[in-house]
Amino acid sequence: MSVIGTNAIAIAVTVLATGALVVGIQFMPPLTQPDPAAFPEFQHYRPLGHDSLLIEAKDGKGNRKLVDPGAYCRETLSGVDCACFAGKAHQVLANRNPRVSGWRYANDWELAVGQARDACT
Repeated sequence: MSVIGTNAIAIAVTVLATGALVVGIQFMPPLTQPDPAAFPEFQHYRPLGHDSLLIEAKDGKGNRKLVDPGAYCRETLSGVDCACFAGKAHQVLANRNPRVSGWRYANDWELAVGQARDACT
């Protein structure tokens, strides 16, 4: 087989493998996909103000729910100072800044819970 034929086969195999890789990646879930067990329908969280520790959770359809981080802590977590947890979760959600402009964490609530749990254990 000539060198040109061998190069053409290598190029064709590379193009096909790259195409298969791109198609395969399109069907993979994102690595930061939110946990469906933690407020699955809500994706946007906003503290109501500095005086209140309540957080407004909102989904893509405009449905809203008030979340009390202290009550969530008492109901689901053990060994955590719930007053500290509520304050830290409020602080994390109030001060979230995307690392890249226009990008957000998949689930702001999971971010707040993780950081508050670690800080208040």
